[in-house]
Amino acid sequence: MRFVLASNNTAKTEEVAVLAQAMGHQVENYRNVLGETLVFPAETTTSQFENARVKAQFVHQYLPDEYVLSDDTGLYLSAFPDRFGVVTAREFKAKGILGTEAEQQYILDLLRQPSIDRSGYLLAVMGLATPDDRLLTAQGKGGVRIAENSRRGDYIDGLDNIVEAENGLTLSEMSINDVIDYHDRSRALQALVNLL
Repeated sequence: MRFVLASNNTAKTEEVAVLAQAMGHQVENYRNVLGETLVFPAETTTSQFENARVKAQFVHQYLPDEYVLSDDTGLYLSAFPDRFGVVTAREFKAKGILGTEAEQQYILDLLRQPSIDRSGYLLAVMGLATPDDRLLTAQGKGGVRIAENSRRGDYIDGLDNIVEAENGLTLSEMSINDVIDYHDRSRALQALVNLL
């Protein structure tokens, strides 16, 4: 199945495309299909589901015959229950943290104290606007804690090097076949496909 991703984030598009391909699907960014870049409506700071729905619906109005996929992902840390989540990217931006390595180091520094609770997870909520005007949403959780050893594995994208999954490995330490079983976005995508 082919999905058109409603995102202006090139790294997110590449990651979702790799995960989808490993699952037997194709993902293409809406800019490649539409031939232009859109300015998305402002996101809410309270609901990942709403953010995913709005992005999917927004691009779907330009591409009504496509399966338009969207994503809103947040980091949830038990040690900081009132931070991150829906506003993870906003916190990084407000602190002037730019780039994957800086984001990873910021999280690791927050959890540096030996007795601090390192449990946490990534939550991806995906929306899907279909050619028959259905709007579906699904979520996928990935990870159970932040690794104590920084940046484990070779693949660096988002927080993949520091979030450990249920098997004790970071996504960066796993093969692609394992990644599709443990990644928050692949779990959300699979849940959406199951709704079709």
